Amino acid sequence: MSPVAPRAKRWLDGIAARIAAISIVGLVLAQLVAVGIALLLRPSELEVFQARWLVETVVELTADTFTRPPREREAALRARPSSEFLITEWRRDYAYPEELRLRRTGSGRLLRAILERLPPNFRVEVDFAFPPGGLAAPERHIRRVPPDDLVWSESAGGAVPGTFSIAVRGPDGSWLLVRPRRSDIGVGWIVFGAWLAGAALVGAFAAWWAAHRLARPLEALAGEAARAGAGLEAQVNAMADAPNEVRTIGSALARMRGQLVRHVEDRTRLLAAISHDLRTPLTRLRLRAEGIGEESEKLKALSDLEEMERMIAETLEFARADALEAKPERFDLAALVETIVDERVDLGRKVAYAGPASLVIEGRAGAMKRAIANLVENALAYGGNADVHLAERDDTIEISVTDEGPGIPPDQLEEVFRPFVRLETSRSRETGGAGLGLSVVRDIARAHGGDVILRNRPLRGLEAILILPRIA
Repeated sequence: MSPVAPRAKRWLDGIAARIAAISIVGLVLAQLVAVGIALLLRPSELEVFQARWLVETVVELTADTFTRPPREREAALRARPSSEFLITEWRRDYAYPEELRLRRTGSGRLLRAILERLPPNFRVEVDFAFPPGGLAAPERHIRRVPPDDLVWSESAGGAVPGTFSIAVRGPDGSWLLVRPRRSDIGVGWIVFGAWLAGAALVGAFAAWWAAHRLARPLEALAGEAARAGAGLEAQVNAMADAPNEVRTIGSALARMRGQLVRHVEDRTRLLAAISHDLRTPLTRLRLRAEGIGEESEKLKALSDLEEMERMIAETLEFARADALEAKPERFDLAALVETIVDERVDLGRKVAYAGPASLVIEGRAGAMKRAIANLVENALAYGGNADVHLAERDDTIEISVTDEGPGIPPDQLEEVFRPFVRLETSRSRETGGAGLGLSVVRDIARAHGGDVILRNRPLRGLEAILILPRIA
């Protein structure tokens, strides 16, 4: 089975991030619902303007605006003290909406009061967005404009709800628009908004901290399981502070790994015993073969015996694949690969290395050397040359061995990893052994948590890639 292709890491891949995201989203939604309910239940606030003050202010604004040159009118309006309560705007062209003129509910008294104080060549339009009778609010939710230091009474002109819009057309055809300025958000709402933001931040931090604390044992367990899968020493059951479920998983993984190690050791001892027991009859057969009188038959018998001995040796090597007799250790993979290359270069072989000068990993150096050497020897045997490349990826380390040989038929790229399978039909002793070389390489790679894949090069040759995980 080929390794699962790595994918780009995403923020929500981790369990801590997912728990924190769910908590934060839930907290924010709860806060929004609370705000919505508070707004729905909050009594509406109503602004009321003293009618006499409003009429006098509009008349004064009109007189001041239309006696000035057009270029000074906007600046003058902005400088008026009434801008604290009113929004005033001067426009050269303005089309008063006809539908507003048709619905002047309750605006007649205000309209007449303004027109009575203006020259006859002025036109006034007054509109209320809502009928005044439809607006009601408790006394404590009424905001009086101007403030309460003025006299509020019918004799003072009464009150005008702050839903009006007044438009005054001057003799030159331009318009003065007046409407109430909505009050700014009060201090209470500012405090409420600050409390809401602060509660959300504190809740988000608490959710993130709790999620990471909860996920920390799982992350440790995942790391130790990855080390165990790579054949390294791991303490997956040493989690005294972890939750019960995590400790249970850790204990199960520890037992499973122990069973696998014992199984491999038993298999290795069994094949070692078989190999040892076979050597004695092979030795006796060799002695008897020496006594064969006919030279040609003698050479054939000795050759068969040599092949049998080689098959036994390779079978034993395959059985102990990752050299379980040696414990994992830190070693320089780049130096090991260079050593393999230099040894063959000294023998006059066409081998080249490209990669970093140093790359320290943890594993079994003897087993890794045997795996890489098998790949190099395969390339030399079938391609006549070997180019070895060592590269670091995001989550893996790759050792690539390429040659310029005939390659392998695509439908048999996986078949060659089966024990005792050799595609070279002549089974020549010069070009190969028992067909266990690639099986040994894959066994060693998988014992280290990796794998090995083969692929034909676009033009000619074969590429073998040994993939190892980066274990911290």
